[in-house]
Amino acid sequence: MGIETLKTGAIGVALLLALSACATTTDSSANSSVSRAEFRGELPSDVYDFAFANAIADQIASECRSLTLNRSQINKTSKSLTEKYEAEGYRESDFKYLARNLPRKRVQDDAIAYIQKRGIVIGEAETFCAAGRLEISNETSIGAFLKG
Repeated sequence: MGIETLKTGAIGVALLLALSACATTTDSSANSSVSRAEFRGELPSDVYDFAFANAIADQIASECRSLTLNRSQINKTSKSLTEKYEAEGYRESDFKYLARNLPRKRVQDDAIAYIQKRGIVIGEAETFCAAGRLEISNETSIGAFLKG
């Protein structure tokens, strides 16, 4: 699954798909330096941050017609994370396991906090546009995933 398959309007689904996009290649070798048995019980913060920023940017772009996703930046960041975790021995199954066990309350709480902080009103496209333009002007990770 790749970033390109993100569904509009579904932050949770987008987050899961973004996590899948960060998945490493399958390694069936028993000598892999990291396995699910050894894998930390929580999602690495940089992977969560990437996935969350990607999901929020996707939501903003789906609601605001004057902004689009900066797919080249998303793909560049995804590739960088993939390479980092492949080098550390992470496998695709590790990320699939984490994606299935994603802390849904954390995702929900973070999405609600973001919406409130940015003054977004569901159903009012201009509030999404304003949030997106602010992210771009502040050069945030969300802003890097948007263009307009």
